[in-house]
Amino acid sequence: MSNTLMVSWAIAVVGEFDAAGRRIPEALVPLLPMVSVVLWAREQPFPLRVEALQARFDLSRATAYRWLTALQEVHDPDAARRRLPDSLRLRGAVNRELALATQHGGSK
Repeated sequence: MSNTLMVSWAIAVVGEFDAAGRRIPEALVPLLPMVSVVLWAREQPFPLRVEALQARFDLSRATAYRWLTALQEVHDPDAARRRLPDSLRLRGAVNRELALATQHGGSK
């Protein structure tokens, strides 16, 4: 999976949790590719800057520009979701997991 597609996936995952009124459990964030980058990017002042990406994630300038391009949809999870192939669609899977967590005593 390309970095751009992986970032779109991470934006969509974060968006699905937000739409469900949930936060991604902190213990889960390191296990989900690029989710920590998306969560960080959402907290940054707009527009996101290449220098900030380089400093936070120790990236080369070229990689920071690629990530910056991919992160343009950080505040628009629906647009990010449209980039994903059908096999990577999230809504059903995330909703099922949230329902199971709720049934087994999970908390918000």
